Amino acid sequence: MSADDCHEWGDFDLNSLLNFRYHEVDTGDLAGSQTQRPMQSTFSQWMGIQQHISPEEASRVYQEQSTDGANVSNESILLLGCGNSKLGEQLLVNSFQGPVVQLDVSSKVIQIMTQRYQKYLREAAVKRMHFVVDDAATGLTALEHESVGGGVVDKGLLDVLHCSMGKMESNDTTNTSTESDGDSQHPIQTIVESVHRVLQPSRPFLFFSRTGPEYMLKRIFGQDSTNQIRRNWSDVNVVHLVDLNVLMYRFIKASENDLQEEHGKGIANVRVTTRAFRKKMKETKK
Repeated sequence: MSADDCHEWGDFDLNSLLNFRYHEVDTGDLAGSQTQRPMQSTFSQWMGIQQHISPEEASRVYQEQSTDGANVSNESILLLGCGNSKLGEQLLVNSFQGPVVQLDVSSKVIQIMTQRYQKYLREAAVKRMHFVVDDAATGLTALEHESVGGGVVDKGLLDVLHCSMGKMESNDTTNTSTESDGDSQHPIQTIVESVHRVLQPSRPFLFFSRTGPEYMLKRIFGQDSTNQIRRNWSDVNVVHLVDLNVLMYRFIKASENDLQEEHGKGIANVRVTTRAFRKKMKETKK
């Protein structure tokens, strides 16, 4: 693998997500959702972060905030299992402020990516790209608690891990909260818990998968999905991206206010794209 090589899970990149069409998805009713009229949205709205008018403007704002002593992690974006994808660079090219933190378990991959992006590292007046060698499945120990203020993005890692476990029936009553030896969590659950730890409250975890929610949510949360969601997440949204034929999951980390208001009551059936979330998207547009 060379610095010029690139693999994009799902054969799509950020350019396909800047503006997209989607259907709402009900658990177990992906086929039914296809009959709906597609809605339109943007990556910026779903992440709840600003897309500036130009890369230069984004860099200028970041530099000013750094100089003023502001918390520049407020728009930081963590890419899990970055591999040799160009997603991190595309975020900066498309005028997102960042910084972009690219994380992978392979030190070789990070070495190659570091070589590829010297212009964002040593040659940059303002450093808005960082690389971290860490295993998302063992706790994201290289990152501090609530250090990610923009959001976390995973394009394929959870899906690959889910598929590696083999077939799961939608009515399977097996306890998925532990590995086959009964003593340890599955890596998927560890990853989601680790993401929750490093996210700041009310910030999103966005991931893409070809696995339906009736399987993926059970894999992540076990049989007691609703109560598990209530404890940590204020919203769980799943939509079908029409033009990419892939599912996009969005978990919002619950804040203290969310927990006090018993936010989980509205997602007992894991209905996706809730009224509250649609309201948030409209507010972002203003």
